[in-house]
Amino acid sequence: MNVYGTKQIRNVVLLGHGGAGKTTVAEALALVTGVTKRMGKVADGNTISDYDKEEIKRQFSISTSLIPLEYEGDDGPMKINILDTPGYFDFVGEVEEAISVADAAIIVVNCKAGIEVGTEKAWELCEKYRLPKLIFVTNMDDDHASFRELVLKLERRFGRSVAPFQLPIRENEKFVGYVNVVKMGGRRFTNLSDYEECEIPEYSKKNLGIARDALLEAVAETSEEYMERYFSGEEFTLDEIQGALREHVIDGSIVPVLMGSGINCQGFKTLLQVIDRYLPTPDKFECVGVDVSTGERFTAKYNDDVSLSARVFKTIVDPFIGKYSLMKICTGTLKPDSTVYNVNKDAEEKIGKLYVMQGNKPIEVSELHAGDLGALAKLTSAKTGDTLSTKANPVAYAKTEYSKPYTAKRYKAVNKADIDKISQSLQKLTDEDKTLRVVNDSENRQTLLYGMGEQHLEVIASRLENEYKVKIELSKPKVAYRETIRK
Repeated sequence: MNVYGTKQIRNVVLLGHGGAGKTTVAEALALVTGVTKRMGKVADGNTISDYDKEEIKRQFSISTSLIPLEYEGDDGPMKINILDTPGYFDFVGEVEEAISVADAAIIVVNCKAGIEVGTEKAWELCEKYRLPKLIFVTNMDDDHASFRELVLKLERRFGRSVAPFQLPIRENEKFVGYVNVVKMGGRRFTNLSDYEECEIPEYSKKNLGIARDALLEAVAETSEEYMERYFSGEEFTLDEIQGALREHVIDGSIVPVLMGSGINCQGFKTLLQVIDRYLPTPDKFECVGVDVSTGERFTAKYNDDVSLSARVFKTIVDPFIGKYSLMKICTGTLKPDSTVYNVNKDAEEKIGKLYVMQGNKPIEVSELHAGDLGALAKLTSAKTGDTLSTKANPVAYAKTEYSKPYTAKRYKAVNKADIDKISQSLQKLTDEDKTLRVVNDSENRQTLLYGMGEQHLEVIASRLENEYKVKIELSKPKVAYRETIRK
């Protein structure tokens, strides 16, 4: 894989309800950009991001996966780091890790299912972390899916910032293309995501006029000059429209709505174009931390001009592929065969090769620039949340805030000879999963496993059995009975 500068990178997280089609969207983008030659399916257990045995068995995402895509954008080659996240709340810690390093979000909504709990949660997380976002509507191939009805619901629920950039074209009740609201042109699909220009259907023109007026109003609000031109009836150029829309998308005042069919791989070339044109590069943001040498606040843009600093946002501990520390380079450039300083552990560490992760496949790279996401193998001291920098310029970044686990189960070893091995295996799993906790309840003589829900704890028990070859039994915890003495 090639090396990319900060201005060539997009870090995009896929969010949405469980089953909305996030993994299928990631798979379709991988196919369109040439990462894979054949599109995998969740039901077949052969997708790039759902590689874990538990994910294949249960047919839904359990952990966040990273898929880097190389794409020829308007200004040349670019790299899009796609973070595919779980949709079920039991695995929200994985979502929180991904959001902490993303620069924008794609909220995936199933057109037939409409707005679900996971859709609202995804929107709330984007608002909390001030992430620019767009909505991608899947399942447009479903005959009973109404895009217009969904857009009205999105507008009622999330406000006037929701702006359709496309309207569907249907023939004989089949999804065959779309109208580009920005460029005012019809697009008919030819082969998968490829398309050709076509006439705008007569039935689309009324809704097209409404959507177009809303976009032009948003463009006019960008400056007083544009406002005067808008009211005088003067037309904006395509470059002016796209530039103003990009500004509004980045500040969150416009949320584009796009559409496609994940199964038929339709609409993904357009999605890549929108990511390129409207979503921000990392240098639009600042990384904020503490200068350890002075104790003062440290602020810098994501750029290569200052010394190295990086934040470990996720740890993969696998009995088969080993340990990988996934990180976001905040400042400077990380190169192989160099020495980094772990600020949190006050320890220097020699690093070997540099990688980018493609699902569970490490791909070696020659260097990583500020804003990029990469991985280091077999770091002895580094854990999730640690900051790596140079010893001469130590910087510490804030750790990710995780949801607190509230579901507890008592566990005991099925085979008493495995007690020590279970303890070591759980230590590895808690290093990887920050919403998992092991608590020794001495009062009731029991050991408790805390997680985000029963499904979360069942997955942990299954992983212990399949990956670490030890078996535990989960049961309801004992609760101490205390008698209250009253007067």
